[in-house]
Amino acid sequence: MKNSPLNLSNPAKLLISVGGIYTSYIYFGLITERLFNKDYSGLNRAPGTYEKFSFGFATSLFQNILSFILAYCVRKYYCKQLGTKIDLKSEVLMGTCSFGTTFLTNQALAYVTFPVQALMKSSKIIAILLVSFLMGYKSQHTKSQYFCGIIITGAILLFNITNNNSHGQHGQFESGTSLMGIGILVFSLFCDGLLGTTQSEVKRKFNPNQWDQMESLNKWAGIMCFAISTITFQMGAFLKFVYDNPLVLKDLILLAILGTFGQVFVFYTLANFSPLILSIISTTRKFVTVLASIAIYHHAINGYQWVAIALVFLGVGIEVFSGRHRHDENPHAILPMQDDEDIEAKAR
Repeated sequence: MKNSPLNLSNPAKLLISVGGIYTSYIYFGLITERLFNKDYSGLNRAPGTYEKFSFGFATSLFQNILSFILAYCVRKYYCKQLGTKIDLKSEVLMGTCSFGTTFLTNQALAYVTFPVQALMKSSKIIAILLVSFLMGYKSQHTKSQYFCGIIITGAILLFNITNNNSHGQHGQFESGTSLMGIGILVFSLFCDGLLGTTQSEVKRKFNPNQWDQMESLNKWAGIMCFAISTITFQMGAFLKFVYDNPLVLKDLILLAILGTFGQVFVFYTLANFSPLILSIISTTRKFVTVLASIAIYHHAINGYQWVAIALVFLGVGIEVFSGRHRHDENPHAILPMQDDEDIEAKAR
C-alpha cells in the first residue's frame, strides 16, 4: 500500500519541509520589505527624499543565478550525474512559466491597485486545479482536493475583501484598475497553473530528483529574466542604481541566499510529498506571516477575517484527514515555485 499524499508515516520529513519553507520565506519577506523602502545611499534621509529600489526583476535574477549554481554543483559533483533527467522542451516550458508568473505579477501593479492584484493571485490553487482539468489531468485530483482548494481560496478572498485598508471611501477598490492589468493577472494565473501541471508531468515521466528540477527551472527562468530586463532597458537603470547605492547589494545577496534555501526545501517537499501539499504549506505559511504580523505590530483584525483564518485551517484539516484514508498517493496537483512574498511585502 502506498503512502497517503501527506506521507504521514514520515512526520520528520514533513517537519523539515514545513520548517524550512516557513523560516526561509518569512525572513525573505521581511528583507524584501526593507529592500523596497530603505535609503541605501548611507545618508539616512527622510522618506520620500531618496530614490527607492524598484527593480523587482533583480530579486528573481539574483536568486535564479545562485539557485542554479547550487543545484548544478550538487547534481554534478555530489550526485555524480552528468546531466539532468528532464528533456529540453520541459526545461524551457518550466522556466518560461516560472519567469512569466513572477514578471507578470509585478508588471500588473502598473495597471491595477494592489488589492485587485492580491485578490486575483489568491486564486492560485484554483488556477492550478482548473488548468490541470482543462489539459485533461482531472483524474489526477480527488474531490476532496478540489473542495480543499475552494475552501482555502474562498477564505483568502474573504480575508482580502474584508480588509478595511483595501477599500476606498465607499467600500470600492481604489482607482487605477484597468482591463490591461486584469488581463496580465489572468495570464499570470495561467502561468501558475501551467507550471504546476508541467512539473507534475515531468515528475511522472522522468522522475527527476530535486536538484534536476531546481537546476532546470532556474537556468531558463534566469536566462529569460536577464533577456527581458535588458531589452526593456531595466537592466541599465538597475546597474546605475547599484553604482549610486552599492549598499543595496548586501540585501540582494541575502535575498538570493534565503530564496535559494527556500527553493531547496520546496524541491525537497516535491520529492517527498504530493505537490499539492507544497501548495498547502505555502498558503498556510502566508497566513502564519499574517498572524505573526498581527501579534507583533498589533494590526486590527475584524470578525470576518478571523473566520477566514479559521476556514484556511479547516481546508488544510480536510486534506489531512482525507489523505489518511486514501490508499494511493496522487502526485499530480501542483504549485508554482516562485513565491509571492516579495510582492506582498512591497505593498505593506
